[in-house]
Amino acid sequence: MAQNKNIAGTFTTKFGYPSFSVTFNSDSTFEYISNEPPTFYRWEHFSEKGKWTVSGDTAILNPHLSRKTFVESDLKEEENGDDKNLLLTFNHVKRYFDANGNLVKTDTLQIDRLDYALNEWKRKNITRVALQKTTRCAFAGYIPKEIITNKRSVSVPRKDLPKSIFVGCYELQGTKEFAIKNPKASHFTVNVYSNYYQDGQIRQVKFLIRNDHMIYTKQKTNGEFEKDNIWKGPAAKLIQTDPGSL
Repeated sequence: MAQNKNIAGTFTTKFGYPSFSVTFNSDSTFEYISNEPPTFYRWEHFSEKGKWTVSGDTAILNPHLSRKTFVESDLKEEENGDDKNLLLTFNHVKRYFDANGNLVKTDTLQIDRLDYALNEWKRKNITRVALQKTTRCAFAGYIPKEIITNKRSVSVPRKDLPKSIFVGCYELQGTKEFAIKNPKASHFTVNVYSNYYQDGQIRQVKFLIRNDHMIYTKQKTNGEFEKDNIWKGPAAKLIQTDPGSL
């Protein structure tokens, strides 16, 4: 299989969530279509075309593009003279870079749904800030106290001197602790950056070729691939629907 580099056909999830497909064309180009971007945990339509190659048992999408950082974050601290309250601002900043790496556009939005806690990441400390109330159902898990708002900033009573702020959200792709360096600060701004690159979001992405009709798409940090997992979307098996050759 490794000797034959002529992959052709469309591979798509037979099961799995979200759904997506990859078409390998015989001219070494590909088209990737999904309802979730491969670089962000976000529901939005995504499609991209590029080049592919094969190395051993691995198909590589856009091997010529250098790796990039897609999610970044930082904390800004300011003094606003308020000793009784803390002003917390949470920004989702979409940044768009051209093919030369120059920042050409930014969009600053409200984070749809986030959890934060001061000093310790414990249930009793966690507060959720969201546009809408969390739906309570068997699959919702633990729901902390919520602040429902369409603003990016919330004011909370200042109790103890905060040493750090924890933030968890899909845009951040997990939970992160931000250390507070200025004890006099009372306005804290957490910026979560989603980086979009004009020359491609798919960069050196590897797929494991299982056989002539199946590939695995989710590579672990140790280089191995997740197999036989039909419930994790991109970790699922992709089945070839348009027979080609391997």
